[in-house]
Amino acid sequence: MREELGTKFVASTKKWMSMKTQEEKDNYVAKAKAKLEKERAEAKQRVIERFKNMKPFKDHNDVPPIPIIDEETYNNVIIPNIIRCGGIPKDQLIVGAKYEGDCRNAHIAVWKENGKFEYMRTKFGYTYPEEINHFQDDDGFDVFVPTKKLEDEN
Repeated sequence: MREELGTKFVASTKKWMSMKTQEEKDNYVAKAKAKLEKERAEAKQRVIERFKNMKPFKDHNDVPPIPIIDEETYNNVIIPNIIRCGGIPKDQLIVGAKYEGDCRNAHIAVWKENGKFEYMRTKFGYTYPEEINHFQDDDGFDVFVPTKKLEDEN
């Protein structure tokens, strides 16, 4: 794959260098931009379809990776479908309760008064508490998708 991409890059660079007029270069750039926009639109549509066709979560392993996508699609497609499949919305969370769910670094987190989850993160041999947003408060970083309230251990 990498070799193929390298070959395409070399071929497109040679084509660019062989263009004699600015008009030829402008047309080439316009076509490349149009192709890129088409590919982005197709990728966005695949993400939308995947989320609309998701089955209910059986456990935290069923939670798909949260896509980087425009805010409108995230709010109108991604969030409702995560909730439909078993993600617990913020207004149903209980402060101090422990939840099973999914994020990059944990599967258990506690909902805090400040409106964020806290989990224990281990990195380079050190374990420390770290906060993470609920999926309805996506800030471009990792988010926690709670799927089940865990019972108290007491």
